[in-house]
Amino acid sequence: MPISCDVLVVGAGPAGSMAARSAARGRTKTIFIDKKEEVGVPVQCAEGVGKYLFPYLPFKIPKNYLTWKIDGITFQVEDITIERKGGLWEGYTINREKFDKWLSNLAISAGAELRTNTELIHLELDKENNVRKATVRVSKKVIEIEPDVIIAADGVESTVLKLLGSYNPKKGDIAEVYSWEMKNLKLHNPHMEQIYLGDFTPGGYAYIFPKSRTVANVGVGGIMKEKELKRYFHEFLELESVKKQVKNADYVVEKTKKAVWGGITGEWVQGNVLVAGDAANHNLKPFIEGILPSSISGHLAGELGTKMHKGESIEMKQYMESIEKLLHPHFRISRGMVEKMQKWFTSKHCGKHLLFAGILTNLFELERLNELEEMSYKALEVRLLKAKNKRPSQNN
Repeated sequence: MPISCDVLVVGAGPAGSMAARSAARGRTKTIFIDKKEEVGVPVQCAEGVGKYLFPYLPFKIPKNYLTWKIDGITFQVEDITIERKGGLWEGYTINREKFDKWLSNLAISAGAELRTNTELIHLELDKENNVRKATVRVSKKVIEIEPDVIIAADGVESTVLKLLGSYNPKKGDIAEVYSWEMKNLKLHNPHMEQIYLGDFTPGGYAYIFPKSRTVANVGVGGIMKEKELKRYFHEFLELESVKKQVKNADYVVEKTKKAVWGGITGEWVQGNVLVAGDAANHNLKPFIEGILPSSISGHLAGELGTKMHKGESIEMKQYMESIEKLLHPHFRISRGMVEKMQKWFTSKHCGKHLLFAGILTNLFELERLNELEEMSYKALEVRLLKAKNKRPSQNN
């Protein structure tokens, strides 16, 4: 016999757990499912969060989940080093496994029912393209769920969107990341993240994100790979400044993943389905920061899902305006960056790494990009150095 619920959330990551919590707090019967056996496992991210987003959150992160303080970011492009501290650059490394479990427990405490090891395999639609039945597989058993509303919070390879026929990523919309947690490192400055730009990245950047004095997540990723990502990764490790830090490294666990850069669907509202988190491209560029933005996005989706269940019509415009308001001005700026930077990565522009560095460090203004794109490599280099020397390292 089918199980009935008001809101079915697919995915139990930050977006899914917050959507389930928000919906349950709205007094709806809420079920959230995840195909993994255990929430938060495996960890497939660099585990960094920006402190500037803390005021936007619908919860307060307990201090014991903020495992390592990050004072800022050091950027390396060609022979130029740029340091940024405080403000937008300050943050923490978190224990992603424990953090995700904590979020799911918040949802459970609010009244949502969590079902792990539960994989969505089919959606049945009515004539108005509303989902009336979701079929899930639990081990070898098949169960049917009849939801009033579905929230798709199932990430970059969203099963919900695929089953709806609206999973439409184009080349360059999905970034690929090859990453390892390493220990026994000799980090230059363990309280500074490191970002590197150059031809050792396939249209993106490489990074060293510290977790302690001797442990860090190290990776390389981008949207336009021409060879195996592992090869880019090892080219990155051969950079002189990187080699000194990883010389005696031990590989702990691989954290390779995919991340949304462009968009995998054009609509966040499809019938009685709301899309949230990475599935809706709700991360923030240029760093593709997703953990906290997805939590905020999921919370909003849960509120909208509750309204939809109670008979209110929810439109894409309303959803867009709401998330722009919640993440003002960061979400709007993020969306404005995507098309521009994707253009650089697909071009032969000789100064694309300098352009990217200028944007990453806030030394180049988005409004002047058309002018900057016309400059020669040398002129861009001069402009970047001049901007660097003009601003102090502590910069918002």
